[in-house]
Amino acid sequence: MAKSKKNIVIANFPRMSREIWLPFLWTQAKTYYELYGERVDEWNWVPCFHDVFSVEYNDNIKDLLRKTPPDIFAVSLYVWNYRQAFEITAWVKETFPECVVISGGPHQHFKHNIDWFKKHPYLDASLPGDCYGELCFKEILDNYDNETKKVDWRKVTDMWYPSKGRMALTNTVSMSNAERRNYSFDWSSMRSQIEHMKEFSQYQQKHFPDSVSLAIIETTRGCPYGCTYCDWGGGTLSPVLKKSVETVKQDIDALMEFNLAWIFLADANFGIFGDRDVEIMKHIASANKKYLKFFKMGYSGFAKTQNKLKFIKEILTINIENQLTMTNELKISVQSLDDQVLKNIDRKNIPLEAQIEEFGQLAKDNKLPMYVEMIMALPGITLDKYYYEIDEFAKYKLAVQWFDWILLPESPAYAKEYREKFGMITLMKYKGWQIREGSSEREVVIGCKGLTTDGFLQMLISNGMYHMLVQGGVFHSVTNWIVKNKEIGFGGIIKGIYENWFTKQSYYKTVTKDWNDIKEDNYKPCLFDIGDGEDAHGDHYFPTMCFKSEEFRDSLLDYLVKEYNVPKELADNEKLFTITKQNFGKKKFRGLIQYTYERKFRYNEYSVDDLVSSYRHFVDSSKTQRARRKLLGIFPLKELTDNG
Repeated sequence: MAKSKKNIVIANFPRMSREIWLPFLWTQAKTYYELYGERVDEWNWVPCFHDVFSVEYNDNIKDLLRKTPPDIFAVSLYVWNYRQAFEITAWVKETFPECVVISGGPHQHFKHNIDWFKKHPYLDASLPGDCYGELCFKEILDNYDNETKKVDWRKVTDMWYPSKGRMALTNTVSMSNAERRNYSFDWSSMRSQIEHMKEFSQYQQKHFPDSVSLAIIETTRGCPYGCTYCDWGGGTLSPVLKKSVETVKQDIDALMEFNLAWIFLADANFGIFGDRDVEIMKHIASANKKYLKFFKMGYSGFAKTQNKLKFIKEILTINIENQLTMTNELKISVQSLDDQVLKNIDRKNIPLEAQIEEFGQLAKDNKLPMYVEMIMALPGITLDKYYYEIDEFAKYKLAVQWFDWILLPESPAYAKEYREKFGMITLMKYKGWQIREGSSEREVVIGCKGLTTDGFLQMLISNGMYHMLVQGGVFHSVTNWIVKNKEIGFGGIIKGIYENWFTKQSYYKTVTKDWNDIKEDNYKPCLFDIGDGEDAHGDHYFPTMCFKSEEFRDSLLDYLVKEYNVPKELADNEKLFTITKQNFGKKKFRGLIQYTYERKFRYNEYSVDDLVSSYRHFVDSSKTQRARRKLLGIFPLKELTDNG
């Protein structure tokens, strides 16, 4: 009688069951083992159907695991699935006590916490998120002892495992950079596992027919830079491996057999290999047309040296001509404009001016916005530096996306010494930060030397003002008149609004009370009361309050008019443009000019939630200076002729 195979289960639970990623890690590990493993016939790779179930469906996950009891159970830990993953992992160890349980992924704390295995007694070992998972699985499966049902961890590269008392951590021999350079990476897991991925897709559509499918392409691995806030799969300050163009094309063509909403190109420095990366981009564009697909693209990061700008421009041109991103736009990555801040985070940047010079004509020719990605509360930032950055971005009419700094446990900045050096202040959140999430865990940086937690609040609220005044065009005529006539930039205007107007309003007391509650309660997201039982994230506080409250809106406008001696006719004109609950969904006329605030929303309700949802999409799509044609990027204005 033939001996039954042992089961290996790889779990990577989604953030939500309406957005499901094809099983990238599973396909990588399985393909690598089939190529290089020594005991291929002994193992059954259990299809990862459990990866379609978010935290609301843990019972479904357990039912699947009971049907194929795992001998090896591996789970990937991320910000969004951390608590769910450990709930399932603890259940696996209790239900199948002989199962070998390992964790991986970027959200692990063992590098800085010797109690990791004591706090998580169900874990047998953990692999750092910057190590090569395929090699780990190969060495685990090849060294699994059928009699003892254990693994000799000393034979598994880069693995961390507990001492007998589970108090101390032991790690095995690490992979050297020379070994990384020689690592076998040039093979197509997508093509090799296409039939299994089709089974996964069919299972997804059966259980969540309204869900969308997403996929990852990895053409390189590793990153030569060492940004302190970053934790990169394949490692920072490490050799960059690359697949051949032909292998990447196989991956791309395999993905064309699925109805994908989004493909994420997971390279840290796309464009770093020049013509090779341009050729890959051309193939993605041609595949989109050839197979009549409608997916959109996302990019993790582009090359960060000035001599690669021409290749990045070629890549962006292909992207624009083929409308591959959700919203046509040009991204400029800077994190900060301050040299000291950049030094503190070991960040290498192409200067802002150089990027604008290179991409400006491309943006102008295609009538596209450029947007900047920034990170909040980086060490060395101050309010003065922050408002200076706002002035600079507004000069170029740039949209800005400010990202909260989520402190990743395997990044250099997580170390105690780094935190103490820069006086970092953090909050641990278990139910989400910007939105409510049931299974997440994240540590958010809200202060550092030179920036108090109240200063962070000021930055957060001011972000929303920038979006509203510069991107959204609210009070467009007034603020642009002030900039032109009063020798002050948008940073100065926004700072004045916050410090000279907002802090003197009753609304400020409510915001500061909420902020104190947010800081004290680990389960309270960063949401602020805007009345009527509704709340909004700090980024959206000002636009939602201007929409909801006539008193708030008129008082703010009056402050600007009086503070800067704005002509009365400009102020009167602004009131006609303002979006309110009263004119939401209606039309107004002034002579032959029609002001229309009509828009169909998903639920056909004119609510704050609908407005914020549309406004958030507008901000994320990076449109700028749209006040002459749209308010908040949402509501068109039409000039009518005599014939209507």
